[in-house]
Amino acid sequence: MENYDLIILGAGPAGLTAQVYALRYNLKVLTIGSVVGGLMVEPHKICNWPGKVAISGQELTQNMHEQIKAMNGQVLVDQVETIKQVADGWQVDTKGKKSFLSRTVLLAMGTEHRKLGVPGELDLMGKGVTYCATCDAMFYRGKTTAVVGGGNSAMTAALYLADICSKVYLIYRDVQLKGEQVWINELNERKNVVEVKETTILSVAGTDKLEKIILDKPVEGSTELALDGLFVEIGTKPKTDLFKSVGGEVDEKDRIKVKVDQSTSLPGVWAAGDITNGSNGFRQILTACAEGAVAAENIHKFLQANPKT
Repeated sequence: MENYDLIILGAGPAGLTAQVYALRYNLKVLTIGSVVGGLMVEPHKICNWPGKVAISGQELTQNMHEQIKAMNGQVLVDQVETIKQVADGWQVDTKGKKSFLSRTVLLAMGTEHRKLGVPGELDLMGKGVTYCATCDAMFYRGKTTAVVGGGNSAMTAALYLADICSKVYLIYRDVQLKGEQVWINELNERKNVVEVKETTILSVAGTDKLEKIILDKPVEGSTELALDGLFVEIGTKPKTDLFKSVGGEVDEKDRIKVKVDQSTSLPGVWAAGDITNGSNGFRQILTACAEGAVAAENIHKFLQANPKT
């Protein structure tokens, strides 16, 4: 098995940034992720990335990946199945039947989309029920869709769909939308977006594809709403199962507890990005990158202070 100074689990903004810093520190580093960019690839427009008025998630991902390739860095597209502590660090095993050894590990797997948890959702996943507007919106050009959620991700998804679809329902449980006012203002200007507040989806239905959703109160005279596509944007949950399987400590929100240097409760293991309880709970691409940089710097210090015997 090939041996590394650092293996980064997760190829999102935290992991990619950490790799850039690790390469600059001349560490032997490998990043492993199932999707290069992680959830960062999904937003069609990011308006708070410094130095850019607007940039898509796909373009930002490509920029970061190109920087790593220019530095001769390695990003392996694979899924880590297990990690285990060994004599001089950690062993990392992937779904692709590859195994690696590393003195340190950085967990940067980020989060995954939350599901509605209603009847029919999983059966119709990929058949009208989706979790990524950027990925799937073009399949619904000129059709009727709905976005469920009341935060920034739901609003930006609705705005993106409004440019493509004939009609977009924005369904949320609260009295009002929760997010940046700039997105609320833009939504108010869209004639083909219909807000459906204080409403919950009870189930989704269809034979071979999504046909309708069932609501807890009537919309336009019926609790059944005919749809071609349903985009679920109700937040994310941290991917901490791997960390917990080896005894790692998480908080009440299932996020990895980290110290100011991004180290965790496990020796030789750091964490960065949305998977942690860091950055005062502010979940942004920018804060994920910052945590990745902090982690890489402190991993470098650790390796310098503990030279390989």
